[in-house]
Amino acid sequence: MEASSLSELYGQRKKQVIQDCDLCGICLDVCPSVPLTTLSSMPPAYILEKVINLLKDGTTSEEAYIRAASCMSCGICQDVCPKDINPVIIRALIRLELARLEKKSYSLMEIKVGDSTYFVPDMIASMQVKPEEKRWLTHVPDNPPQKDIVVFRGCGLVMMPDKILLVSEILERLGLDFVIVAGGEYCCGVRYLSMDLDKADAHGKALLHALGSFKPKQVLLSCPECVYQVAQYDKKITPAHFQYESLFHFLSQHVGELGFTQPVNKMVTLHEPCSLSRMLGDTTSLRTILKAIPGLELREMSKNKEQSICCGAVASRKLPVGETMVRQCLEEAAKTGAEVMVDACLGCHFQFLPEEPKYPFQVEYVLTLVGEAMGIVHEDKIRKFYQYGDADKIMAESKENIEAGPYDPEFTALLAKRMFTRSAP
Repeated sequence: MEASSLSELYGQRKKQVIQDCDLCGICLDVCPSVPLTTLSSMPPAYILEKVINLLKDGTTSEEAYIRAASCMSCGICQDVCPKDINPVIIRALIRLELARLEKKSYSLMEIKVGDSTYFVPDMIASMQVKPEEKRWLTHVPDNPPQKDIVVFRGCGLVMMPDKILLVSEILERLGLDFVIVAGGEYCCGVRYLSMDLDKADAHGKALLHALGSFKPKQVLLSCPECVYQVAQYDKKITPAHFQYESLFHFLSQHVGELGFTQPVNKMVTLHEPCSLSRMLGDTTSLRTILKAIPGLELREMSKNKEQSICCGAVASRKLPVGETMVRQCLEEAAKTGAEVMVDACLGCHFQFLPEEPKYPFQVEYVLTLVGEAMGIVHEDKIRKFYQYGDADKIMAESKENIEAGPYDPEFTALLAKRMFTRSAP
C-alpha cells in the first residue's frame, strides 16, 4: 500500500506536482476545455506557474481558479505528462487548496439548512417512489446475511429509482442471490474529494466495509467513477477484500443469459462515460450489450471510444464551458441520424435530458434499452419532470410519494423548481 489515507496519498501527489512539474504545458495543450475559457490566450507555462504557486504557498489567482473550475476530469490528459504526473489529480489538488482557504466543506450534492444536511439525490428519489417501494438498502445493518452479489448503485444514481428497479429485475431474471445498496449514506468518497479528504476517506472506507460485510463473491459497481475510486483504495490504501467490477462489464459477460425477447427496432448512437472509456479503459462492454439487443442498430459517432467528447458535467457547475461541451456532444450525435442517443453515466444523463427537445433524437440510459429487450419497463419519471418543466405540476403528481417520505414538502418544492425549471436560478 502506498498510503494509509487519502490525505496521505494526496499529500504525496501534491509534493510530486510541486517538485516535478516543469511547466511544459502538454497537459493544457490536449485539454478540450482550456480553449473555451479566458485561459486560451495565455501561455501554458504561465497558467501552470499560477497553479504551482497556489499549491506551494496558497497564493490564489484567477488563472488557478479557472483551471480548476474548467477541468472536467475527462482523463484525456492522464497519460501525456513526461514527468509521470497524472494531470487529472491537479484539479482536485487546486480545489482542495481553494476549499481550505474558503473554508468550504460540503458537497454540491448536499444542501445545508441550519444544522441539517440534505442529500439531493435522496430527495429527488423521494418524489418518485414511496419508502416501501424501494428494492435497495439505504443502510447496511451490522452482520447482514451473506449475499453472493452486492450491487452498489452509487449515491447519485438513486435519483433514478426506475433504473434501480430495472437492475433488480434483470438480476432476478439471471437467478442471482443479490442485494442492492444505494443512497446518500454510502459514497465512494468522490463527492468530497475536492473539498475534504478526511471526509472522503471516511466515506470510502465505510463503503468498503459495508459492501464487504455481506461476504460477497462479487461486488458490482454501477457507476464507473465508483469503480475507479474503489480501485484506488484497493491498490493504494486498503485492500477491498472482495472481487469487484463494473455492472456494465458484468452484464456484457452474461449478455447471452439475459433472455432478450423483444426486438428494439431502433438506430442508436453511444455516448460513453469518460470514466469508463478513458479512466478504466473499457470501450467494449457497452457495445457488447447494445449489439446483442435484437433489432437494434448501433451507429458510431465520428469521435468515439477514447476520443469521445466529454459532456462537460463537472465544468458546467462553475463555468459556461459545460454548455459548449454538451452542445458539441449532442451535435455529434445528431450527425449520425440516430433515433436514440444512449448514455451510461449519471452526469451525462442529466446534462443531456434538459437539452433533448432541441434535437431529433431521444436520450436513454443504456439499461432502459436492456430492460425493453427483456420486456421490463419502469416509468422514467425524471424524463417526465424535465418535460413538464413546471414545479407545481411535478409536486402535484408526486404528492403521495412526498407525503410518505421523510422530507418537508415545501423544501422539496423548492428543489423541484431549481432542478427541473429551466428559468430557475
